[in-house]
Amino acid sequence: MNNRNSFTRDENIILKIRKKSDVSFWEYQILGLLSFFSNFGHDSLTITDKKITYIIKDQIIKSIQYKDFSTIKFYSLKDLITCVNINNEAETINLKKIRLSFEEIQDIKKILKQNI
Repeated sequence: MNNRNSFTRDENIILKIRKKSDVSFWEYQILGLLSFFSNFGHDSLTITDKKITYIIKDQIIKSIQYKDFSTIKFYSLKDLITCVNINNEAETINLKKIRLSFEEIQDIKKILKQNI
């Protein structure tokens, strides 16, 4: 499940946020200083017309096929996205690791309001 480009041709990308992965000093204790200058992967959040995909350091953390776009809710204070999957179960994605900026939060809110 490591394939970042797992989108099919019949899916329309509604929102895509992609940025370089954050590397903490403590994660690479001895080589911490060097890790700040090298690229260790990318983080992304992609919402298509069929699913939500959350990727951290080029690894798919969560990929959810949702039932209806109107079930997607974004809680900016806690950096959470919730939706109802195709099995009518509530799903939650914690977006803390992607470190959303103020502009990205506003983009998510705008896209979700426009496409309801």
